[in-house]
Amino acid sequence: MSATAHYLRFITVLLAVALLSACSRAPGAGDAQKALEAEMRNAHLDGLLAITNVEKLNGYEDGEGVYTIEVSYSLEAEEDLSTYTSQVKGNEELSGLDRFAMIMALSALRVEHGNFKKGDTFQRQRVIQFRDTEKGWMPLE
Repeated sequence: MSATAHYLRFITVLLAVALLSACSRAPGAGDAQKALEAEMRNAHLDGLLAITNVEKLNGYEDGEGVYTIEVSYSLEAEEDLSTYTSQVKGNEELSGLDRFAMIMALSALRVEHGNFKKGDTFQRQRVIQFRDTEKGWMPLE
């Protein structure tokens, strides 16, 4: 066999391995972190809480293109809750309805975690479902 034939065979095997591994890839901690951070942004809490230490604990596919993973992660306070709440109450750029919704969400956080301070961390566990799309794993709502 010539050197060119060896080279082409090697490249073909590498491409096949890469394609097979891409097809069998399951959502992991990085996918979960992106989904959790998007939830924080959508709730306008990304300035208050940061998602850290995401770890995939378990995962399975249901056979219909949905993959479920269980993750543990930390929420780290980037601001004092009381300071952040005061900023939201005084934010004239928010509509009255948005301000009300955020204050209710902040009240729920206060009930769950108390009046936390900057730097406080909270451990959480969560189940997240994903669907495989052309753009990669996308969380289901």
